[in-house]
Amino acid sequence: MGWLVKNKLPHKILFYFGFFVVLFFLGLSYWQFSRYQEDRIILMSINEKQISKDINAEDLYISDDLSITKFSMVNIVNNGELNLIKTWYLRSRVHNGVNGYHLVNLYNIINKDKYLLINSGWVPLDKNASRTFPYEEPSFSGRLIDYDIQGIGQDDVPGSEYLFRIDKSFIEKELNIKLPDYYLLLTDNCGSGVECIAIEEPYDAPHLSYSFQWLIFAIALSVVILRKNKLI
Repeated sequence: MGWLVKNKLPHKILFYFGFFVVLFFLGLSYWQFSRYQEDRIILMSINEKQISKDINAEDLYISDDLSITKFSMVNIVNNGELNLIKTWYLRSRVHNGVNGYHLVNLYNIINKDKYLLINSGWVPLDKNASRTFPYEEPSFSGRLIDYDIQGIGQDDVPGSEYLFRIDKSFIEKELNIKLPDYYLLLTDNCGSGVECIAIEEPYDAPHLSYSFQWLIFAIALSVVILRKNKLI
């Protein structure tokens, strides 16, 4: 029976190649819908954690014992014991449609082999180029964020002041240090020349619209394939 169907198809190449493309479109639709669901889960998790907790910087090394988790709001109370030792610029960050960087600062806890990594916020390209930041200490209040994971793309370069991602393993290896469980994303009083990142109001990516778009493409192509081969 399969042999008969195969030989009755007037457009065999369209049939087989076309349905491969249909499966590809369906895969894209599922991927976009998964991204949409992930964004909703993240936003719900953020909105559930609105009460700030006062902690010391070294407490981030024992976050599980203190029930401190991803997206928890914290205020670092011993900020007078922090010493800024290194700064990076996180590449390709857009804020209100303007290109720039995220300012990433690494602090050492004085007289301790412990550290605090902070994403202070967004700075424009020209501010970065001129290095004209007025000196102002940030508030050290914000949300705890998971480190990025090395994926497909450009690798970070040792010794560079620019990063493509906040990769815990890369920073630890480069500086021969051990970082805490999370880094801190400042949400208030991020410093002069630095604009805080409103993580509670993320970019509304049209994942759901893209999901329906790819699904419609898959259905439309399936109809064309079946009609061309006189199967409907």
